[in-house]
Amino acid sequence: MMYRILIVSLPGSPKREVMAGRLSAQHLSWDWVDGVRIASMDDIPWEERNELEAYCVPRLKEAPEYVCRATGCKRAMLRAVDKAATCAEDWVLILQDDAVLAADFDSKLSELLGRVPYEAGCVMLHRAGGGVKEVDGWTQVTGDVRSMTAFVLRPSFALVMSEALRNWGGEEDRIWVRLARQGEVILSPSPQLVSCTQQGSDIIGGIPELRGYWK
Repeated sequence: MMYRILIVSLPGSPKREVMAGRLSAQHLSWDWVDGVRIASMDDIPWEERNELEAYCVPRLKEAPEYVCRATGCKRAMLRAVDKAATCAEDWVLILQDDAVLAADFDSKLSELLGRVPYEAGCVMLHRAGGGVKEVDGWTQVTGDVRSMTAFVLRPSFALVMSEALRNWGGEEDRIWVRLARQGEVILSPSPQLVSCTQQGSDIIGGIPELRGYWK
């Protein structure tokens, strides 16, 4: 079972070196997908941000320090998903640069992918939220689930995900519920193969109202 690894990371971020060390330690190879920095809200069309949840903090929906980061992250993820759609491999693993992989990751992921049912286009290796149900030994996404830390998708699913992201005005890690409601089969294993921390987050780091998440 062949898969390719893409890592989304801002150019010049110190997290690149850390992430490279993590993957090299497990003898994995990867390609970088550059993150996106947006300088001004003037560079963001209204329809690209009109559904931001902003952690239910009203101020943040119009705060440049949140809106520019969240939209930049979505554009970067779209860049990665579009690249995944062109890959020749069976699967493409997309990671953010704060992902921490389980030990013996390659063998665990290869075993996992070998038993994914054909109707599933994507497997979330990290998730948060309770919008799931148990189906045939898998956890299936049905509603409010968030995370872009680590997911593996078929190139055919990447085309569907790309279209959804292009027409979505919210945070990119909320796209899963929309895809699930479209009838896409998105699964998640238990235990999860990837963990992460919000410390040093490129989106919420340094925002006072969200201190409880990143401090």
